[in-house]
Amino acid sequence: MDVHRCRFVDYTPGMITALAFSHKSNETEVSPKQLRLAVGRSDGSIEIWNPRNSKNKWLLESTILGGSGRSIEGLLWATIEPELSAKSGNKEGESLGLELKSRSRDGGAARLFSIGGSTYLTEWDIRKGLPLKNYDCNSGIVWSSAINESQTRIAVGCDNGSVVIVDISGGPGSIEYECVLQRQQSRIMSICWVGDDTVIGGCADGRIRVWSYKGDTKGRLIQTLRVDKSKRESTLIWSLLALPRKQQFVSGDSTGCVKIWDLKHMTLQQSFNVHEADVLCLSSDSREEHFFSGGVDRKIFNFTLTKSGYNSAKWVNTTNRLLHGNDIRAMCSFESSNQDLLASGGVERVVLVTSMEHFQTSVPLRITDDSIERHVLVNKAKRLVVMWQGQEVKIWKLQNEGKAKRLVCKLVLSDPENISSVALSKNGRYLAVSRISTTKLFELVEVNRGIEVVKVVSTLLSGIGARIIKFVDEKKLLLMVDSDGDVTSVKFNVNDDENDDEDVSDFDDEQQPVIYEMPETPEPTPDAISFDSKYNYTHLTVNSSGSAVAFSNFAGFIDILNPTTGKASRLVHMSEIPTAISFTSRDTLLVVTLSHKVYEFNTENAQGANLYTEWSKNNTEFIPRPFQKLPGECLGIFECLGKFWVYGSDWLCFFDSKKDFPRASKQSKKRSANGESASSAKETSEHEEVASKVFWRTSDYRSLILVANLSTDELVVVERPVESMPAPTPFKVSRIAL
Repeated sequence: MDVHRCRFVDYTPGMITALAFSHKSNETEVSPKQLRLAVGRSDGSIEIWNPRNSKNKWLLESTILGGSGRSIEGLLWATIEPELSAKSGNKEGESLGLELKSRSRDGGAARLFSIGGSTYLTEWDIRKGLPLKNYDCNSGIVWSSAINESQTRIAVGCDNGSVVIVDISGGPGSIEYECVLQRQQSRIMSICWVGDDTVIGGCADGRIRVWSYKGDTKGRLIQTLRVDKSKRESTLIWSLLALPRKQQFVSGDSTGCVKIWDLKHMTLQQSFNVHEADVLCLSSDSREEHFFSGGVDRKIFNFTLTKSGYNSAKWVNTTNRLLHGNDIRAMCSFESSNQDLLASGGVERVVLVTSMEHFQTSVPLRITDDSIERHVLVNKAKRLVVMWQGQEVKIWKLQNEGKAKRLVCKLVLSDPENISSVALSKNGRYLAVSRISTTKLFELVEVNRGIEVVKVVSTLLSGIGARIIKFVDEKKLLLMVDSDGDVTSVKFNVNDDENDDEDVSDFDDEQQPVIYEMPETPEPTPDAISFDSKYNYTHLTVNSSGSAVAFSNFAGFIDILNPTTGKASRLVHMSEIPTAISFTSRDTLLVVTLSHKVYEFNTENAQGANLYTEWSKNNTEFIPRPFQKLPGECLGIFECLGKFWVYGSDWLCFFDSKKDFPRASKQSKKRSANGESASSAKETSEHEEVASKVFWRTSDYRSLILVANLSTDELVVVERPVESMPAPTPFKVSRIAL
């Protein structure tokens, strides 16, 4: 089979600028089921990752799209825990905690807030991927933000030196102005709370300012601390970290110094000049016995609290690691009785997750931008590769053997909203581009060596937004899934006469869109809107005749829609998470789950024992172990000439559907000297030999975005290694600890 190895597709995700875990660390309890990691990027997008108590199979549940000129500079989660509210003595927090009852650890009314290069503090509706509330702080551009211990107030540091306190205790969508702390003139670069009573701000003039937020001194500036001056420019306090258990706080500045301060007397206790450049982020474990610093010099330093005498302790720089290839701009941590996570990221566009307790020896988990919407598609009829990002769509044409590819079209939309999905008709003639709020349709006309883009004017489509869009060519339909999860279609004939000038780009604006009634899913609770995205449809695929459309979501529901009759039914509710679906040439449905199991379902008369195909009955429970152990999630699956092709970020496999996997036989009761079954080694080698004839895999391809068949004997492999993405020159480290 000929392989088109496409590295020219220049998809480039935004740099990582903010990280935040949804829940506070608690080393005495297991991780809550609702634990999530929010990843903010420089293009304004926010990714929501689910760790799932897994070491190497984190799940990207949803992505909030950004827009032109937008960025995410800070992220906050507000998760109300009743027991903490009661301890704080805050009446508002206590009443809110009683209202939420016992949902603190597993349910959790988690709310996500962001700041980013504007005067606004934004609360997000993660299920819809839209802002729930935009609050204008009216005090200049927001540079920093922090939430108090009882999760009821947010302090916002602004460009003009103001610190604005807003009250969020009213529940989702409630952000109310409370006060402005005593003013000063320097920009607030970083900010943190100490409990509910003290606010600490790191400023652009090399000073750390402390405000009281209790009693008669509420809102007053009570202390000003100075850090070391730089000879060339003013020192910037980039990061602050409160350690209330130890009655200390930590600062990181532009000189590379990490300083530990006494909270009671507001004096400097220790100073470490360990970084060679700016210290941009700080994080600690739950017991406050370790804290970590990272910045421009790419290194992460681990500081440990050690006893230095009777009833006294000092911080010691125990180790450092060079894990990143460029600036570290964000860091956060979470610790429970069963998990120990330190997440960091930056210019490199990759999140690295390591262990805090075993920081020096742990192997980091790399989390790349595995977007649910792959940003790339292939058209077989015209041999086109389409990529979209931001407000831009690029189209390349793959030439015949021996000839290079050619960029034939570049489309830039004027709207600031990012593209959510793109669809191309099978004949390669019509291109549909959707955003959350609107959809546009274009005709692609081949001229000379390129493609001319002609807009299909439609008032109807301009008012319909979509997260996912797809042509059902055989039924003359354009199918859309919006941010509310509703499935809608409009009529459009993509197979009109290409040579008839009067028949070109004709869209019926008088028609009424058809809204399908899909099978019911559990109703989300109104105060837990942050984590209802698992019920959103994440994947959509159409069979070859257009008579069936399959939908799946992370809750395990797989629904089948008949576009002709408009009737939808539930095919199956899986106990596992489907990560890729596709129809075969026989109109059966292939499904791959997060645990790397492959299912094949019948879609017609699929009831009882007839739900699974013969292949699935014989092989699903006997998937080769090497495949199940592959890292990450499956990104796609398709069938070609009886082979099931499956791929992930760094691997590509296929199964021969005409053959069955070897069965696991019962182990002998006789044991060898080492305690293993006497026949286990022999059986394992025999199984591997048989399985190798049915199952094939390779790791020759890296950072895969898409794998698709262009024809029966041609394969398109689209790669985008992180190393090939544009990035500023990394800081040159003069000394490296091995």
